[in-house]
Formats: sequence, structure tokens, C-alpha cells
Amino acid sequence: MANETDIGQATGGLGLAIGGAIVQFNKVAVMPSLVNMVACVKGSNKARIPVYTKLAIADVATASSGAEGAVSRKEIVTTAKDAEALRNHIDTLITDLAVHGNADALLVNAGQAIGNAVALEFDTQALQLVDEFATTVGANTTGMSMSKLFQAVAKLEENSAPRPYSCVLHPLNMWGDFGITNEIATTQTNESASALSGGSTVGSQVAAAGWVSNLGGVNMFTSPSVSIDDGAGTAQGGVFAKTAIGCGYIDFGNGNFIQIESSRNAPYAATELTANGYFGFIETVDLHGVTLLNETV
Repeated sequence: MANETDIGQATGGLGLAIGGAIVQFNKVAVMPSLVNMVACVKGSNKARIPVYTKLAIADVATASSGAEGAVSRKEIVTTAKDAEALRNHIDTLITDLAVHGNADALLVNAGQAIGNAVALEFDTQALQLVDEFATTVGANTTGMSMSKLFQAVAKLEENSAPRPYSCVLHPLNMWGDFGITNEIATTQTNESASALSGGSTVGSQVAAAGWVSNLGGVNMFTSPSVSIDDGAGTAQGGVFAKTAIGCGYIDFGNGNFIQIESSRNAPYAATELTANGYFGFIETVDLHGVTLLNETV
């Protein structure tokens, strides 16, 4: 997308914009560390991710003494999945008059704004796949609860999904009347009872920080990019292992897939500032993720 904005750029301040964008990206995006990030090989904009077929207990042969030499060979089957990196970008036109007509640190603000936009796009695309897991828990008539979280964990364990697990919720399902902190903070009136009250480790986290970062071994996150479906107010977050979703990206060095560039547009007496993010997603192992349905209104 390309937009003209009334954003000023101070002379020699490009480094600040780059720094601001990266800081804001790291602050807003939660998904980069939760999915399988694979860099595209040079000469290609696709990252190949192998998915191994699960071996069954029936594939294990048991031999008695004297029969150890009997060999029962099984094939190790892999399926190659390619994640194509696409250009995700936002462009701003920063006029000289905007630079001289504003007293704010507009360059830093510009960097934060475009970094924030790319970060939210990254999370939005990744969370679209979280919406599409075949396994679902919950409904649009109830808020987030311990019961839902542990049902999802049970399904992941049942399908041999490797830990650690991560849970990404809409903010309304972490805090507020439909949030899991509402259940944790309430004592003796819900399914969790006093085990999660202020005297426990979990309850103390909520009391001290206002939320819980790890619950039952599941790392907890929130993102405004979690979709809310139609008019029912259903938020579709999820619990998943890192093996559930793969991301292919173009590496610009040290694992960085964000590129920020500036160029002079003399006829418009302005500076072009562009943020590029090169990434794309695929679902790798569907059974290693669970979609959570929660009420938000």
C-alpha cells in the first residue's frame, strides 16, 4: 500500500526512524518467535519446510532372544512444504514543509507507525492460520477459561505436539469480563476456586502484573490482530506448538526480514520512506494447533 502523509523528517535522522520501526515491530508483533521461521535460500523466494509422517506404536517390533536379527524396516516419510515470501510494505511521502512546520519528533513517529503497521500485518497473516486449525475448543457464548485452555492442551498432547505450547488471545479474552484473568482473580465462585487466588503463584502474577505470562506450562500472549468473527463477537485465538505454522522469509542479515529505505523525491520536495517485510506463511502440521473460540461482547 502507498500513502501520502503529513509526516516530517529531520536532517540526518534516518537511523532514528529505522531504530523506531524495529523497536515498535518487536513491541507489537508476538508471532515471529512462536512459529517456525525458515529463511529462503539465495536465489529463491521460497523456504522449504519438511514435515515428517508420525510413526505409530504398531511400527515398533518386539523380538525375543534368538530372534533379534529379524528386521522390520519402516519408511521415514517426509512431505516438502514451501512457504513463499511476499513483499509486505507501506510507503510514506514526507514533505519538507511538514519537516519545518512541526515541532514534534515526527521522524521517530514515522518509524514507529510504519514498523507498527508491518508488525500487525505479520501477526494478522500468521493468526489467520490459527483461525483455520481443524480442531476447535469453546464457543461464542462463553469467555476464556482455564477449562478451555486445558482442553486445548489435552488435544495437543493427544496428537503428540511437541512442547512448548503458546496461547495467543484477543486482549478482551485476557482482561475484562470475558478474560481469563477474571476467572483467575475470582475466588470460590468459579471452576478454578481458590487454587488460583492471590495466595498462589498464578494469582500473585495477576495481582502484581495484571496478567499471567505462563499458565499450566503454556506461554500466554495477546494480540489485537486476533480476528473477531462476524457479528457474534467470537474471537478466534489459539493454542499451538511451533511446528503448527511455518514462515518463509528473506533474511537481510542476522535473521532480520524488515528493510527500511529512504529516497529523495525532489519534484515533490519530499522524502520517500518505505518499510518492507518479506514473509509468507503455511500450515505445516494441523493437529499441532487448536483454535479457541471465545465471547468478547
